[in-house]
Amino acid sequence: MDRISRIGPVGYRRNWTFRSIDICDIELEIEVFFLLKTKIGQGEITMKEQKLFCLFTTLFLSLFTIMGAVLPQKSYGQTEFRVPADPPKARYQIDVGLDLTNKVLRGAETIRLRNDSSAPLSVVAIDWSTSSSRVLDISVKGRFLNYLNNEKGLPSSTPFFYQLLEPLKPGGEIELQMKFELTLAGDLKVIPLSGSWHPRIWWEDIPTQDSYKVRIEAPRGYEMAISGRLNKESGYYENDSVATSFGIFLATDLIKEEKKTEGVLITSLFRKDGEECGRFCLEKASEIVKYFIKWLGFYPSRSLYIIPGASRPMGGYPFASGIVVIHGEEQFKTMPPLHWEWITAHEIGHQYWGEYVMSDDYPYSYTSTWLLIGMGIYTDQGYTRFRKLSNEKHLAFLNRYLDGVTKQYDTTVDAPPSLRKKQNYDQNNILIHGKGFSILSALESVLGKETFERAFKTCLKEYGGKRLGYRQFWEVCEKISGQNLDWFFEQWVRSNKYLCHQVVTQESQKEGEKYISYARIEANWDSIMMPIPVKAVFDDGTSQVKITDRFCKVNNLRFESSAELKEVILDPENQLALLKTPLPISPEELPDMITSLPWQGAGNDALRVFKLAEGTKMANFNSWFSLGIKLVDGGYYPEAFTSFRRISEGSRDKESSFIALIWMGHLKDLAGEREQALSYYKEALKCETCLGGMSHSQWGIRLDRKWVEERLQTPFSFKQK
Repeated sequence: MDRISRIGPVGYRRNWTFRSIDICDIELEIEVFFLLKTKIGQGEITMKEQKLFCLFTTLFLSLFTIMGAVLPQKSYGQTEFRVPADPPKARYQIDVGLDLTNKVLRGAETIRLRNDSSAPLSVVAIDWSTSSSRVLDISVKGRFLNYLNNEKGLPSSTPFFYQLLEPLKPGGEIELQMKFELTLAGDLKVIPLSGSWHPRIWWEDIPTQDSYKVRIEAPRGYEMAISGRLNKESGYYENDSVATSFGIFLATDLIKEEKKTEGVLITSLFRKDGEECGRFCLEKASEIVKYFIKWLGFYPSRSLYIIPGASRPMGGYPFASGIVVIHGEEQFKTMPPLHWEWITAHEIGHQYWGEYVMSDDYPYSYTSTWLLIGMGIYTDQGYTRFRKLSNEKHLAFLNRYLDGVTKQYDTTVDAPPSLRKKQNYDQNNILIHGKGFSILSALESVLGKETFERAFKTCLKEYGGKRLGYRQFWEVCEKISGQNLDWFFEQWVRSNKYLCHQVVTQESQKEGEKYISYARIEANWDSIMMPIPVKAVFDDGTSQVKITDRFCKVNNLRFESSAELKEVILDPENQLALLKTPLPISPEELPDMITSLPWQGAGNDALRVFKLAEGTKMANFNSWFSLGIKLVDGGYYPEAFTSFRRISEGSRDKESSFIALIWMGHLKDLAGEREQALSYYKEALKCETCLGGMSHSQWGIRLDRKWVEERLQTPFSFKQK
């Protein structure tokens, strides 16, 4: 199966196609045609051959007319670039030479590729770009490949499309030979090579886990970090599980320290003024890798490098496979030790989620997908829990997301491209890191730590070297937990809802020798509905924890204790991105809120929405009517009366006022205020042009002038259906 296109939350994939005439299959027929034509010219043809010639003539005139109309005239053979559903891995061998005098990097590269897909591959795409600083030659068995970009009018920038000498059949292997040059920029005190510093096979940005052998010698005076472990016999730095990129970092004036832990060679490179921090991070990295191996059973690489970044302590990032950056080492004393220990664990965690397990979510890079970022944060949280360190770093992620919520940003994670364009804010911190971790932390709360961790480890085991998207993660969680989790992912991932619950009331009364306490927990009108842990703390220092019912907007929890209730705490473990104060509602939002309420059974939700609407100048009279009917259904008659009065006093539409006045009369009848009811009925009948005709099937009534005239004689009652 070829992945020609892909729709849904991950966006789309382009299909680059180049078609031309290929007449190989009809060469024999053409040869016969011209043979017959020659025989006719020589007068040496039988009647049977003459009929065959006429048939060929008709066939080929039709065939070439059609082909000439729909196909280009040049012949290149079948040239269609296909992206397999599961792109094959590549094996790279690169010999790198550095000419610092002329600021040039020269490379000789071999790429070995096996077609593991079910269809032939006729075109390969290379991630590279042409400019005065980049040169590329590519050949197979000494023959240069045809470069298709110019032929097809495509840009001379990445990707480059090359037609293979012959299609690579399923199961077949090919060896691409390349020579390339790259001009080095800057003063060369630091030479950072990551990403596309060398030509790479391009599969429309779908990550693959490739193997590398790279030979390079650090120039005199330079220290080097590299995405591999040196094989002393071959002289190559090797790494067989590179997902992001094979990186090389060269810099002068660096100090190098190494430490070997459980077979993993950990190297820290640091400047003189960052020496204390560099050594500290090296020691902590050793402890972290050791713990991760004990907890998860392995470490995904044989080497790890820690290199310095910016001078300000603002976190870190993965430079390339097996190379992580820690910012601000020179300002070690300005931050507590927790920061440096945590950021080291954080960046190491992403070697599992991003390198070992790759992303299958838009836009195909783990640095831009909430799931793998969230899994990496959960990994470093495992270490901080083990060490019993403060959870302030993880609370900060929850608060980043809540900061976006309070600013009323749309934080839909699985958003279509049209919405992503409108999410014009700091997505990296608020959406990817903040909400990404908030989702996983909430899921752990729902499933329980043991069950969630089983799902976490299962994904690590089953998706090593593969791509993991949130839908596959969803399936794993359901399989491990035995629960249907549609409700969770639909709310947290596929909507802009946020979690908002409040402790509305709490009380405690003594009954005999015990105290009976109650806590009323209410969810905001459009809150994410999920179980919330609630902790009751009593005067004698004891406490109890109960869980709310996710189906109930209002939970009345009962506690029995030996001492009086002191306080009620939502989310006592601080595990949830929980907003405890609802956001202000604008009049523009109220109609949607009212529409979302069911016609029957809205109950307390209708009352809460009324309280929000009552203090506004909402001029949408259809919404006031809808809200009034839903309040009547819930038995909130005074509030319903106010809703209908808004219509009668403000609407210029006579029909709307007519219906509103009838309902105002109904509600006064139900309240036993007959005289006032009659006054509203009579006021309604003043509308000579109002024929009415509104039905309420749930109560079996139809409001028209005849109905009103009957109400002048008989008070309204729901018994009249």
